[in-house]
Amino acid sequence: MNSEIRTAVPADVRSAILQAGRIALIGHVTPDADCIASMAAAWLGLRELGKEVHALLPDGTVSRRMQFLVRRAGLTPATLDEAKTCELALVLDTAKASRVNVPGKLEALPGLAVANVDHHATNAGFGRWNWVVPSASSTSELMYTLLRNLGCQIGPNIATLLYAGMHSDTQGFSLSNTAAESLNVAHELAACGAAIADVCEQLHRSHSRGEFELLKLVYSHTQVSEDGRLAWSCASHSEILGAGCTASDIDDQVEVVRSIDGVKVAILFTEGVRGKVRINFRGEKGVAVLKLAAGFGGGGHTESAGAILDGTVEEIMERVIPAALEFVRNLPPA
Repeated sequence: MNSEIRTAVPADVRSAILQAGRIALIGHVTPDADCIASMAAAWLGLRELGKEVHALLPDGTVSRRMQFLVRRAGLTPATLDEAKTCELALVLDTAKASRVNVPGKLEALPGLAVANVDHHATNAGFGRWNWVVPSASSTSELMYTLLRNLGCQIGPNIATLLYAGMHSDTQGFSLSNTAAESLNVAHELAACGAAIADVCEQLHRSHSRGEFELLKLVYSHTQVSEDGRLAWSCASHSEILGAGCTASDIDDQVEVVRSIDGVKVAILFTEGVRGKVRINFRGEKGVAVLKLAAGFGGGGHTESAGAILDGTVEEIMERVIPAALEFVRNLPPA
């Protein structure tokens, strides 16, 4: 099966990219592996087509563990002034315009038309041109189809980047967003030279001492509801700094909480930036935690969602945990 038939690239998105000579690549705040990988792969592929490409990754927003993706592409992050010279903003893996990783948001780039490529179910299509496929495992999976459709060669570097994005967003192809088409794309990326062992080493076996200390905090703070179906943990701003971490180091620690047998919903509260609490929600297969996140102004995927609220960890937990307990009580019996 050829993965290009999975879903067609909209003609208007393709045309907008091909007609633009200068393109700014934009992702979401606190970019994860899928976001960075799809940006880095686009940076390589579009430059191959002769485009002038500027990727906006503001200082301090790429975690230490995700720097290998930037290095793999040889990408030099652009300045806002460089991005302002572009004709097109290609916004990747970003569910809402308010979530773009740009100082001043898209209003800071008033002269750029926006093409929006994403896989979040909550993406309502904020671009002039939109390609949103919620059934895709990741934006990296879509980027593979897009780059091939544009005529780019998928060499080992692009293949490695896209494989990393897919691997991360599917938790090693273990989540329900992994479809047969996703595995077929992964197979094709491997055939194109993706460095699979290197990706796994970087994503799973390269924690810093600080990240390890943060994991210890998450373990020690974990609590479980009486019925065993809800679990949560937290890390305050002072604890994160004390562990030697920053906000960009907060990534997949919620999986620690989610791994407890019998837990249907897991929540992690982290105050990476003082006064801003990031809430990560994870649900068992079929548990739509997106509904829970939406109640707090958040978004994401059906079983993996998030929100950011103003306050301290303690204040936000007092608001969210009662709602989560009620949400779990209303779930069907196991």
